[in-house]
Amino acid sequence: MAPLVIAHRGDSAHRPENTLSSFASALEVGAEVVEFDVQLTGDGHVVVIHDPLLDRTTDGRGSVRQLGLQEVRAVSAGYPARFGDRFRGERIPMLAEALGFLRDRSKAMIEIKSDSVTDDEEGGVEALTVEEIRRAGMEKDVVLISFDRRALLRCRTAAPEIMRGHLFARAEPGQVLAGAREVGCELVMPEKGMLSDALRDRAREAGLKVATWVVDEPEELATLSRFELYGVGSNRPGVLLDALRDPV
Repeated sequence: MAPLVIAHRGDSAHRPENTLSSFASALEVGAEVVEFDVQLTGDGHVVVIHDPLLDRTTDGRGSVRQLGLQEVRAVSAGYPARFGDRFRGERIPMLAEALGFLRDRSKAMIEIKSDSVTDDEEGGVEALTVEEIRRAGMEKDVVLISFDRRALLRCRTAAPEIMRGHLFARAEPGQVLAGAREVGCELVMPEKGMLSDALRDRAREAGLKVATWVVDEPEELATLSRFELYGVGSNRPGVLLDALRDPV
């Protein structure tokens, strides 16, 4: 069975990452799952951006956590370092906007960034993210993912009905399985360099789905087929989807 192609930050090779333009392009090429990242502003709003700082992908500067929503929304999210002025009109989306845009069009995979996880359990990023998902009526169309085990445990408590996935950058197969058990998730997402026959076999025995990231070339996707992946995150979802439709 072919893996799901997960649009990593949208169609981020061709549009500014984590913007509505990037999500629209991902939908145009046929992505069924759009992945994006969330951070918390200083005045408690969940916004869609990968980095804790505005500096890399916007024409602004500063820490998202130290700025208010109005300040965050004032900058261009058109990733000028990569795209110049082409997407100057793009803004950092609020989570509610992103969910509204994707609702009934694709599933959403939301990464809760560790930078936004605080000691505030009841009013923190996890609780506010769940609140927006429920407001959008998308509990069955969202997967919450994170490297942060504390965030995943809070998501399990707050919204056991929303699927969770545990991200890993480096770990042994036993550590991956232990982490999945601790947070009660059915999906694990090791970085592609972690994939091995042992991880595949042990995950299968444990009833876990395995997805990975980032895979941009059809040739690499083909070499990973032996791992029986549930999904692959890609900055070029259209390229992978074409390759899966018309394998050489």
